[in-house]
Amino acid sequence: MSDGFYRAFEERYYASRSKIKELRKQYLPFVTPITALYPATATFDIGCGRGEWLELMLELGMQPLGVDLDEGMLEGCRDHGLPARQGDAVAYLSTLPSESQALVTAFHVVEHISFEQLHTVISEAMRVLKPGGLLIMETPNPENIVVATRNFYLDPTHLRPIPSLLLAFLPEHCGFARSRVVRLQESKDLASKAAPTLNDVFEGASPDYAVIAQKSADGETLALLDEAFAQEYGLRLDVLAGRYHAAMVSSISQAEETARRAEAIALRLEQHTLKVEAEAQQFHQQLIAIHQSTSWKITRPIRLLKRLASGDREPARKLLQLARTVAITQLRKYPRLENALRSSLYRFPRLHKAIVRLVHGGNPDADMYRTDYPASLQGLTPRARDLYLDLKSSIEKQKGEH
Repeated sequence: MSDGFYRAFEERYYASRSKIKELRKQYLPFVTPITALYPATATFDIGCGRGEWLELMLELGMQPLGVDLDEGMLEGCRDHGLPARQGDAVAYLSTLPSESQALVTAFHVVEHISFEQLHTVISEAMRVLKPGGLLIMETPNPENIVVATRNFYLDPTHLRPIPSLLLAFLPEHCGFARSRVVRLQESKDLASKAAPTLNDVFEGASPDYAVIAQKSADGETLALLDEAFAQEYGLRLDVLAGRYHAAMVSSISQAEETARRAEAIALRLEQHTLKVEAEAQQFHQQLIAIHQSTSWKITRPIRLLKRLASGDREPARKLLQLARTVAITQLRKYPRLENALRSSLYRFPRLHKAIVRLVHGGNPDADMYRTDYPASLQGLTPRARDLYLDLKSSIEKQKGEH
């Protein structure tokens, strides 16, 4: 594109130039032994873009060259004085001399070209690389579900995602001695997270990967990179999904165990509640039996006196009421005694009133003995009512004798 679209697009949706250059240093464990083996040797970068890799190669003392179709992207190279030119990089690769390059690189290029062009890149890289030289191809990782279903298609120049198994197989098919899939740019925190979330599974696998292929060489040369090729890199989707599954299984098992414990506790509580209810019913029946017993009734005054001694005023009222009930009941069994007591108290009005007030809670007009007066006598004083009733009783008795 010649209107600067792609450079503006990359500035918006990709990392800054300094960030990309820092990320490219992830390849140094593979690259440094080669630059030491072939110092100041030519390297070729397909689709060099803004030139981050070219700048890193210059810092390592190599002689890089980059080719890119987009003129806008090449302005970034020119701004930094980097060796880059405009053109078809795949076609340019075919013009390079055999065994002239220490490195051939293609960062986020293979997803832009056809399969035939990709096959050409790999076969031509095999030809132009020195023994033990490296081919590095970085591309979006379709193992990452969000990358494969959304982010990949954000770039309108992308053709199709390339599975890592396919991209790793092609160099081996073209004669490279070995290849390694290097997954890149995953979250370091997520890489060590034992219990990822479902969202982590969707977007947490390494968003990019590279296939690094090495051309055949003698054993001593290949041994320089044995350690780098032996390691595992990045975060695979199946590993992430496996952690999520294990965490879910563990969580479900814990929940089931918690539910079992809660059910057992609930059962014990229910049994305990039934036991307590049975005991409470038994105690209730025993309490009823005690309250209905003769001993409980006999000892009531003692209990009231004990409460009265402790400062409770309520027992005094109950004792007076009890005493009044007992006294009246007993007096009515002995009419002569009742009449004698009544006649004696009438001679002492003040004493009579005091006793009446004590028995009836301060009501001086209440009758201490009787409560069954006819309605016609309610207007009389207690003494007049008693005289009337006594007189009436005597007349009726005399009539009965005759």
